[in-house]
Amino acid sequence: MIVYKFDEEVVYAEYYAKKMEDKRTAEILKRGSVSNTDEARHLSLFFWKMVDASIDDEKKDIQFPWEEGAEFWNEKLMNSFSGYLENSGYENEWEEIVDQQ
Repeated sequence: MIVYKFDEEVVYAEYYAKKMEDKRTAEILKRGSVSNTDEARHLSLFFWKMVDASIDDEKKDIQFPWEEGAEFWNEKLMNSFSGYLENSGYENEWEEIVDQQ
């Protein structure tokens, strides 16, 4: 299971999954785990798309429902997602997507 330091992390990720109409990520977040390498890559790619979307939102001065800014939550989620994927045997999938960024 993906372990989050803060409950708001998953709420933040769900917010962007919904905003980006990413049903696959929404399912992964709801389940709390990935089932295979495809899903590991998808979650990794979602993370970086979420970062880009949050940067765009901040540039557009869109107000978040959280007191902390996007950078704070992106950093927390990076730690949660990367730690989970590495501990679950999907380190290569995470690194593959990171290298593409």
